[in-house]
Amino acid sequence: MFLENKSILFFSAQAFGYQNEIRAEMERMGARVDYFDERPANSFAIKAAIRINRNLLARYIDRYHARIIERTKNRKYDYVFFIKGESISVENLDKIKELHPEAKLIIYHWDSIANNRNALRILPVFDRAFSFDKPDCEKLGIRFLPLFYLRDYEEIGRQEPDYRYDLMFVGTVHSDRYGLLRRVTGQIERAGGRCFAYMFFQSRILYWKMKLQNKSLRGTSVRDFRFAPLPKAGLLDLYRKSRAVIDIQHPRQTGLTMRCIETMGAKRKLITTNGHIAEYDFYDSNNILIVDRQNPVVPPGFTTSPYRDIPAEVYDCYRIDRWLETILKS
Repeated sequence: MFLENKSILFFSAQAFGYQNEIRAEMERMGARVDYFDERPANSFAIKAAIRINRNLLARYIDRYHARIIERTKNRKYDYVFFIKGESISVENLDKIKELHPEAKLIIYHWDSIANNRNALRILPVFDRAFSFDKPDCEKLGIRFLPLFYLRDYEEIGRQEPDYRYDLMFVGTVHSDRYGLLRRVTGQIERAGGRCFAYMFFQSRILYWKMKLQNKSLRGTSVRDFRFAPLPKAGLLDLYRKSRAVIDIQHPRQTGLTMRCIETMGAKRKLITTNGHIAEYDFYDSNNILIVDRQNPVVPPGFTTSPYRDIPAEVYDCYRIDRWLETILKS
């Protein structure tokens, strides 16, 4: 285990539990990990303010990070690892670097730089930088690295399927997602298929705001949506029971979402609006259907025809342990 006896200071905002999975995998690989939420709080208001402009809460955020720096200043780290880095200041990063001169500072962006106003300010401080978004990598000269699937999805891919649904969706509601999802599920249901959708808003306030702004939501009821993320066990159960998964990425995003990689890991079919997926080594038109956002069409039989295995050497490259090896070993 290449992380045996290594120490890692790890910062990531809460992200549907993925930060805990990353920490657990690093520990499984032999590391001692000190994890801290990169945000000082996770209320809707705090998250919104940071996304709009972290300077709105600069003093509050800086005091939070200063307490962490003070708490960890006497520990020795081999790596300081940030996911996204949407709230840390350049000054506090410089302080971490000063206190831990032997540590490699590394950042991974799993959101587009356009969605993170802080990203460009802090980028020069890091020794290594990675992103899931190819255009960001080409523009900024950082390394391209797609996301990963967890061991749980690999296990689903090995199991005998017990299909209950032809298509499932789990995700937050944004942009044109709701209207597009209804058009796709409508096609499958009219052909006799079964669909399941877990549509999530971070708050009821956000639902009412979007309902006023987005005409596709105007005929909906608050009862049509959920206001808490689906627990991991529920998501894994849906993967076991579903032939195919739909992914509708944000229109400003080109990198593949976690859902795309997880679906490949679970050996399920994928319907996606992200045409960039055709550039990836695991793309197979038998398994992955790219649909037009304006006119999505699902050919009859796509979800019910058998999944075709991809080469093992390609499949294995997207495991979480291989993802971490790339980031930390580089």
